[in-house]
Amino acid sequence: MVSDDTHDRTIALLEKHNYFGLGKHRVDIVKQENVPAMMDNNARIAIDTEQMKVITKPHGHGDIHNLLFDSGVAKKWLDMGKEWMVFIQDTNALALKAIPSILGVSRKNNWQMNTVCVPRMPGESMGAICRLVDESDSSKEIVINVEYNQLDALLKAKWNKDGDIKNEIGYSYFPGNTNTLVFKIPEYFENLSKTGGVIPEFVNPKYANAEKTVFKSPTRLECMMQDYPKLLTSSGEVGFTMYETWYCFSPAKNNIKDAAACVAKGIPSYGAAEAEYNFYNWTNKMLELAGVQIDYETEKTDYNGMQFAFGPKVLLDPMFAITFEEIKCKFAGQNKISRHGTLILKDREVFFENLSLEQGSLVCSDGGKQPGAKISFERSSQGDSEIFQIRGYKPVKG
Repeated sequence: MVSDDTHDRTIALLEKHNYFGLGKHRVDIVKQENVPAMMDNNARIAIDTEQMKVITKPHGHGDIHNLLFDSGVAKKWLDMGKEWMVFIQDTNALALKAIPSILGVSRKNNWQMNTVCVPRMPGESMGAICRLVDESDSSKEIVINVEYNQLDALLKAKWNKDGDIKNEIGYSYFPGNTNTLVFKIPEYFENLSKTGGVIPEFVNPKYANAEKTVFKSPTRLECMMQDYPKLLTSSGEVGFTMYETWYCFSPAKNNIKDAAACVAKGIPSYGAAEAEYNFYNWTNKMLELAGVQIDYETEKTDYNGMQFAFGPKVLLDPMFAITFEEIKCKFAGQNKISRHGTLILKDREVFFENLSLEQGSLVCSDGGKQPGAKISFERSSQGDSEIFQIRGYKPVKG
């Protein structure tokens, strides 16, 4: 799903990379319409004074349900015999790691909707999965995401006077929603045929002051794809599946300043620096579970306010391995990768026995092996490309 803000650049990116091997006929694109933005709590319409036009913004990712129905894409997938579909948020690269297992859980339980969840800290800026029960009729209940800006007040009023508190191991009692969602297509299409997939709206401004009177930027009415359970009847079964956070959730949506502010509060930064670090961390953890010895830096290094102790930089292409069983069978004997090593694996025919990568880089792709220089990270600066500025660090060859 694209909007007026992203459509042209998305098409250009897909065409530049030849649709990343999918083929154009396998990519369905639906476009949502922008809606007028509001500039304050009185809902005054925001105006671009230089161009003298109304400022508009996308209506929210909840439009995906209506668009899949109206465009005929959901019916097309149903007619193709597809059983399941997965929604991902493009800020979270680790979402793809959970897809094989979350599909298995969904099929085993025959759930119409399944949400990938992780433990969340009280006050963390992510929605929480709750079971809401109708006070007038306890037989009516719904399992649904409650957004973080509404959660604490709801809990104080209906659950605990202290609101979103820590449990015995330091996390919130309510699982964090990663917005990786699985839907069972036959029931999904049947429900869209009844409802049109129109999701209820809400407004979620980001405030610039403690009094909550000034918006950081114009906001808009929006809807969320995870509110889909509101369209279900009592017969629709909804569930969630918990993972450890490192396995499936590290979004990149905050700039360096906001990311540092989150770290100061003791919550995840949700910045590009941590997202990339956690992508390497995922591979290192999986390799360790598979018996590979991984060497990490002993002290953290500061990268423009963000501190990390990197291990080796290892990237596993899906062609090399997708599941844990596939990773395990790729490494035999005693294997060790130093924190100074970089390993990029793209070839499904590559297997290792007694690998010792002390420093330098090794790329295994399409039947060939390409050794290279040692790669390390150093602070980025204002003169660097934007892709390095948003991280706070950049790669350099030794």
